[in-house]
Amino acid sequence: MAFVKPALAAAATALVAVTAAVVVPGAPEAEVAAPPAPPAAGVFHPVVREGAARTGDYAAEYTVYRPADLDRVRGRLPVVVFGNGACRHTSNDELLTLETLLAAHGFVVVAVGGFDEPALTENGSPVPKVITDAITWAERENGRPGSELRARLDPRRIGVAGHSCGGLEALVAGADPRVKSVLSLDSGFFADGTLGCGRENLRNLHTPVLFADGGPSDVAYANSGENYDLVTVPAVRATNAAAGHTGFVYGQRDGSPDPSVREEAVRVLVAWFDFTLNGNRTARGYFLGAGCGLCATPGWTVTSKNF
Repeated sequence: MAFVKPALAAAATALVAVTAAVVVPGAPEAEVAAPPAPPAAGVFHPVVREGAARTGDYAAEYTVYRPADLDRVRGRLPVVVFGNGACRHTSNDELLTLETLLAAHGFVVVAVGGFDEPALTENGSPVPKVITDAITWAERENGRPGSELRARLDPRRIGVAGHSCGGLEALVAGADPRVKSVLSLDSGFFADGTLGCGRENLRNLHTPVLFADGGPSDVAYANSGENYDLVTVPAVRATNAAAGHTGFVYGQRDGSPDPSVREEAVRVLVAWFDFTLNGNRTARGYFLGAGCGLCATPGWTVTSKNF
């Protein structure tokens, strides 16, 4: 059963950006065109969180975050599949805030883990199939009669992301030809192949990839940087030295509560997928160029290559 979380109900007061066709007086119908879509950062929808329909034998159950009123969404929606820290394949609570806010900006998020499974003590090993199966789920849902998402998703715009161990799953799944963008959050392959995933997987990436990490206190800091150095695809590395390994998730700066760190992380997520999945040039400028928006955000350092 779909419902809106209490925190989301408060967010529902935000306006949804709506654009209309521009009509040129006296112009033939063929010349009528809609203006470019606004940056996703400027769009905010109320969000529904719901259990994914069981349409096949998948490696995990999934939870879906999506704009509540799909009729107010312009065009088909891009999809982002999100893997959990500690490779939790049952629970789906830790990243709830990040995933909700990403969906609010016009994405459908298919998150690994069941709708009613808060078991945060679970620890697993990387299973990249939980990410690729979620892509298959989205493709099937896009064509399934009776689905609220039928013909609402754009299978040409699929991104994968993951936190920590979930980031390893996303990086491996990035080899899938259906994937158009990858985001590694506080993650990266170990040089010795710890957890069964080696850096040879980086050679299989074929899309832009963003490595975001929390600085030297982040256990993934070295891997994040070394993985960035090794990839040959277009790549960005973004570091906030005060975030540590979980500051982006829990809203902590230097180990103390500070929701603004999580808000900055959400802006990074939204802008990255708006840039790489939607082709938005404003979002592109958040990462690239001497005057990039994230470069000017206090506490962040940004490097890029191969664009």
